[in-house]
Amino acid sequence: MPSKKIIVTPPMLAQFPTLFEPLTARGVATIFNRGAYPLDEPGLIALIDDAFAAIVGLDPISARVIAACPTLRVVARNGVGMDNVDFDATNRAGVLVTAPLGANSTTVAELTLGLAIALIRRVVSHHMIFQTGEWKREQGSELEGKTLGIIGLGRIGKKVATRALAFEMRVIANDILPDHAFAEKHDILFVSFDELLAQSDFVTLHVPLTPLTQWMINPSSICQMKRGAFLINTSRGPVVDPIALASALDEGHLAGAALDVHVNEHQPARALIHRANVITTPHIGAFTREALWRTTQGAVASIVDFLDGRTPAGLMNPEVLKEAR
Repeated sequence: MPSKKIIVTPPMLAQFPTLFEPLTARGVATIFNRGAYPLDEPGLIALIDDAFAAIVGLDPISARVIAACPTLRVVARNGVGMDNVDFDATNRAGVLVTAPLGANSTTVAELTLGLAIALIRRVVSHHMIFQTGEWKREQGSELEGKTLGIIGLGRIGKKVATRALAFEMRVIANDILPDHAFAEKHDILFVSFDELLAQSDFVTLHVPLTPLTQWMINPSSICQMKRGAFLINTSRGPVVDPIALASALDEGHLAGAALDVHVNEHQPARALIHRANVITTPHIGAFTREALWRTTQGAVASIVDFLDGRTPAGLMNPEVLKEAR
């Protein structure tokens, strides 16, 4: 083992010191990032130094970072998105990458339903108006009887589905690897992408960012959406073309949108700000105490597994396991 040190990039994880005790018991020093987050490449390289493992959030695990950190053996994501990891680089270097799969599914699913309610009842716009002292009400509607279209019926999408069914919504879904057993059990209908867009009163996105999903919601797909529908994105910002979305809102084709993720993680698209029918939040989907606890616990457990000679939990690139030993 080149060193007995790991680095932790999300500063908020320092609030869970007891979760790192299994590493301390094995003689591992834990170094927390106390500065800006997410780190850029130079900052990440400087912090990793000679560490053998890193618990990271949205920081770029790029080819440059991997090349500059030859002692690195394990990268444990404190989340489930993998679009910030260059797997070609980690695989060439024999670096294991792990993720706490399912650890934040409940938190993201709950936010999704909360955003749906906020949109259809115009909660945010009513709040802003009432804060000015004006008593003005706009008629909303109910979730019951509405059709929810879930694009990506994976761990998060399934939890969204069961919660939507509790509101007596009709749920349809589209997924490249459909789980027919789950769908049959919960009376969920798998449909084509085009059919989902045409039928849904709400379209909610729960897909990873890949070449297949980037700009999935674009001028063409938005035109296929039901007039007066709502769009919710708690997956990754570049899945949605913000200019196309803004145009659809301007034209009245869509009734509203809720975006927890953005093309630029630090600010919403200029075309989508100052709109009463658009909710923008700063990527809070997995940002609850419970989810942070579970994801941190999972990340630490994967590093403990590595130290103890076991296959790390949540291993995303098992093909390099032998080279990493």
